[in-house]
Amino acid sequence: MEHKQDENVFWLKNCKVTVEGGLTAYMTLSETLLQEQNFPQLTYNGLVEYLRHNGVTFGIDMVSCQQICMNPRGYIGFKQKVATGKAPINGDNAVIDILLEDTQHVPRELEDGRVDFFDLGVVRTVHKGQILAKKKTPTEGVQGVGVNGAPIMAKPGRDYRLPQGKNTVISEDGLMLLADRDGHVSYTPRDVKIHVFDVFEVNSDIDFSVGNIDFLGNVRIRGNVLPGFRIVAAGDIEIAGNVENAVLEAGGDIIIRGGVQARGKGLIKAGGTVRARFMQGAVVESGVDVIVRDSIMHCNISAGRNIMMEAQKAVIVGGLVRAGEEVRTRTLGSPMATPTEVEVGVHPHLRNEMQELHQKMKDLQQNMDKTKKALALLDNMAGIGNQLPPDKAALRQNLTATYQHYMSEEEELMFRRSEIEAILLDTRRAKVYCLDILYGGVKLTLGQQVAYLRDTRTGPVVYGIADGELTTSVVY
Repeated sequence: MEHKQDENVFWLKNCKVTVEGGLTAYMTLSETLLQEQNFPQLTYNGLVEYLRHNGVTFGIDMVSCQQICMNPRGYIGFKQKVATGKAPINGDNAVIDILLEDTQHVPRELEDGRVDFFDLGVVRTVHKGQILAKKKTPTEGVQGVGVNGAPIMAKPGRDYRLPQGKNTVISEDGLMLLADRDGHVSYTPRDVKIHVFDVFEVNSDIDFSVGNIDFLGNVRIRGNVLPGFRIVAAGDIEIAGNVENAVLEAGGDIIIRGGVQARGKGLIKAGGTVRARFMQGAVVESGVDVIVRDSIMHCNISAGRNIMMEAQKAVIVGGLVRAGEEVRTRTLGSPMATPTEVEVGVHPHLRNEMQELHQKMKDLQQNMDKTKKALALLDNMAGIGNQLPPDKAALRQNLTATYQHYMSEEEELMFRRSEIEAILLDTRRAKVYCLDILYGGVKLTLGQQVAYLRDTRTGPVVYGIADGELTTSVVY
């Protein structure tokens, strides 16, 4: 008992405990002990009890404390660590993973090693429902314990919002950002938002700094389209300037505020209407109308419905223009009798479809003949008893089903052919209007009727078909 009291007095008189940051405890023996000759017997339990009295109850370093007790003189005047707490582990911040390809705007390398300088990949197309970004949620962290035994709270991770912009939605679980429609995706880290646009705009010319465009929505170009470039849009295409020998393909309308100078190259193809100020050497295919203000010169134009000229001095000269119903212009041909062909009532897309139907029916008939011969061969093998090995019986069953499918397909093709033939024979709306002057050198085709104009004629005049004959009448 007396020994324990001596030890307690020793620690109280000569030892100082300090705690730093709540996680580390140090003990320092007083330098006055250098003058002492004899120390009481020091024990590990006695030192631990002293530390507890000084508020140090967790993470006590057994080895360090035992060394101090065994050789206290070696630690006089020195700061010795005697306990270490458990540091808290702070939570991880939320992580936003952007699932968009980096756009380097560099020419695309082809499979054969060549480089396509017209394709820079400026359009990043996404589809509705496509995942644009994912979020990994923040964690709460793990709390620590101080040397005094008290808990030390961990700092929870910081949450971040998904970069939701225009035409994007967040999934029900809040962990994914999805495209709300088809379109062009735009993301700039500074804006910290992902947008999906149904209109892709270019505020310059389409040149080698922009490259080709292939987009699911509408495309708007505020400059010109230079030669050799290609713009494909599922919606409309609008060009503020001129178009040279480029390729424009739209599921909707194509509007060219300037004109087209194509020199017989390139293609302008629209499911809807094509509009332009003028066209020269252009190849145009329109599902509905072609509307031009000033002139159509040496072009190859097909319109599903009408070709309309709007200006007071509008002219069609040279080349070939086809329309399903009407061609309307002020002047047709030229004083030099430039060969100019006009066809109406021809429905170019239906004639193309008819050609495709003929080819399909030809291929189908060949397949039906092969199948029929194979079935006849199997029937001969079956003989009077109509017995075949299992594999041959299964083959005959499959061939029979195939032949029935071919017959059904043939019936559908024949029905569609009859529908197209009825439309092509209906030429009541086939009209050519020439309001000012019609020059010689013009070839008119209305349905099956053809007329070659050798002399100049002044308008207004309209050509049509009545009772299967070509008619001419004056328009007042």
